[in-house]
Amino acid sequence: MLGISRIAVVVALIFSVSGLSAQNTYSPYSVFGIGDLNSMDLVPNIAMGRVGISTPNPFHLNNKNPALLPYNRVVVFESAVTVEQKKLSTDALSQDNFTGGLGYLGFAFPVVREVWTMSFGLMPYSIVNYESRELGFVPGTETPLSTTYTGSGGVTQAYFASGIKLTKGLSVGLRAAYLFGSIKQETEFFVAETSFRSADVSKNAFSDIAFSLGAAYSLELRKDESYLNFGITYDLGENQTVKRLEQLERRDLSGDRQSPDDPPYLVTNNLKGSVDFPATVGIGIGFEKRLKWTVAADITLGQWSDYRNFDGEDVGLNDLTAIGIGGSYLPDAFAVGNYLNRVTYMVGLRYEKTPYLVNDQEINDFGINFGVTLPLQTISRLSLAFEVGERGSTDPGLIQERYFRAYLGITVNDNKWFIRRKFD
Repeated sequence: MLGISRIAVVVALIFSVSGLSAQNTYSPYSVFGIGDLNSMDLVPNIAMGRVGISTPNPFHLNNKNPALLPYNRVVVFESAVTVEQKKLSTDALSQDNFTGGLGYLGFAFPVVREVWTMSFGLMPYSIVNYESRELGFVPGTETPLSTTYTGSGGVTQAYFASGIKLTKGLSVGLRAAYLFGSIKQETEFFVAETSFRSADVSKNAFSDIAFSLGAAYSLELRKDESYLNFGITYDLGENQTVKRLEQLERRDLSGDRQSPDDPPYLVTNNLKGSVDFPATVGIGIGFEKRLKWTVAADITLGQWSDYRNFDGEDVGLNDLTAIGIGGSYLPDAFAVGNYLNRVTYMVGLRYEKTPYLVNDQEINDFGINFGVTLPLQTISRLSLAFEVGERGSTDPGLIQERYFRAYLGITVNDNKWFIRRKFD
């Protein structure tokens, strides 16, 4: 009964946060496409420059590449929270923002130990969170006009993954994700000489399935647990089902709808369509001495120039290129008398050419990552990761984002789940 009660706790945790908060970041650039894209990185991956396509880890859930799941030989539960401090700057203005919330939940268990492992979890797929204001005049007049643009929400994924080892060193995997959630965007107008505001509100609700494939190969170089690892992932480009609601609203000066007797004017309601998600490929290579050190590099290429919005329009996105390099070092995994020697130390660098193109200028992102994994009782872990970076620039018409992110992750490993008891 102990195993069943543990499963019930994990399932309850996952479904209790089925409304997983997508507001873990704030960015004016999330106005484009489906917003800021979230990767499959867990805290240890983030600390190593967001690498992990080729590097198996027996202590943490192998989430970036489903083909690495067979290396999870025990039951593992992962969860994390994140906070972000960000400074936004233009050539004339600046502001500070602080956000945070739950990062992800993940769970994996071996079906056949060291051969077949299954996993499921919940994490953001994209995040939309922005607000901007433009001051001007009503066309043809000198009457002041204030226009406010806001966006919120995002797409969440509830995923199931399975990884199977085919031969010594070679494994494959599949992930199926149910994408759900909604993106709400508003354009609100306020004319100074009036006592109300008017708003154009649109809401795209996502509900469909996306698939990812993975493969990994680990080549033993010497008999001292040294390996050369290769990994590849492929996210299929697919049309995602979307339902749109669009309405016009009249609001009072506080921004609330004026009266129940003044309902919004529906332009469209539950209009069914689709959004074209692009294909993405990730390639990783790593060199490691297991339970000692790892050096790895990943590159991810996403064809976001193929993205088409609900109206079938090309919104001018670029292809994505993300490069990460990182490493970890564990002095002595079995140093019973020296705790610091059992701590894993991690560091990494990453560069990303984002899909965003503003005023014909590419928006690039560069970050420095580092962190530690602290062993807890038995084989569980507490992970800390930090990320310092910069995206965009203060060139005219652009916005620079300088950010500091902190991540706290908990990994609960248990090798007693699903073991048949000899005595009740």
